[in-house]
Amino acid sequence: MPSNHPASELELSIIVTVVGGKELVRRSLSALGSQVNFATAEVIVPYDSWSGEVGDLAEEYPQARFHFINDTGVASSASITSHQHRLYDRRRAVGLSLARGRLIAMTEDHAVPAADWCRQICLAHEQPYTVIGGAIENGVDEPINWALYYCDFGRYGKPLLSGEASYVSDVNIAYKREALDAIREVWRSVYHETTVHWSLRSRGHSLFFDPRMVVYQHRPKINMFHALRERVEWGRIFAETRVAKISSWVRIGYGAGTLVLPLLLLARVLRNMLRQHRTPGQVAQILPLAACLVVGTALGEFLGYLGGPHPAEVSLKETVSET
Repeated sequence: MPSNHPASELELSIIVTVVGGKELVRRSLSALGSQVNFATAEVIVPYDSWSGEVGDLAEEYPQARFHFINDTGVASSASITSHQHRLYDRRRAVGLSLARGRLIAMTEDHAVPAADWCRQICLAHEQPYTVIGGAIENGVDEPINWALYYCDFGRYGKPLLSGEASYVSDVNIAYKREALDAIREVWRSVYHETTVHWSLRSRGHSLFFDPRMVVYQHRPKINMFHALRERVEWGRIFAETRVAKISSWVRIGYGAGTLVLPLLLLARVLRNMLRQHRTPGQVAQILPLAACLVVGTALGEFLGYLGGPHPAEVSLKETVSET
């Protein structure tokens, strides 16, 4: 249900990206419901024909804003492929366009916010930074979940100190509204974490990490085959996004670099595991799984560099240039 308050009265907008589906969205909304003051904040859940069952939750959570997306853009499939990832990016973009708060936070239904997440977002944004990302912890004690966690989010795991960062994640992030408004053309059609943050940094904004903002990653059970396939697809999407604005020669150079990428990524995984004081037994159990996953990521990036930008990325580049 949309709030009756104008944007000037809203302190915080929270966008919950649908990734896993109805039951996971229910879990996220339950975690948020106890900490959101709906007099000054809103929770937005964009969904589409590929996630239509999420709309059934509107009666259960009447204070949340459920918004059906008629146009899913270039994504025309709900299978675990690059199309599905583009659905996530489209949902994020629509959520941003609907947000009315002074601060705009994003998470996804795989993540469970800590009980004080909203309060910590507001406290973090008392600082002058316009882009603030938070800590991401693993909430499922299974080897494959740990491997996925370290491949995706290990760099955001506590203990870490507050400070300017090279990367922050859209699974746990909050922006000051004016920063996003200034680059609306970049995310109007689809939100890419990388291109949005590149654009903001080019305008002089810094990314900031604040470990007080915490979410817990609770991915459903997944087997190695599907996890590896996901790595390939997501690596390809990253490469397609990256090469949309570079020359063919640079693209070839990036493609050649994927030969050493597994070693670099695995070294990062190991470094984060040691930083978090994982035992030798845990390292021995998780590292081989992570090795398989980073090879999948590298393969996906190689395919993305080899094939060049996806038509959607070319279209987005043209739109931004014209604007």
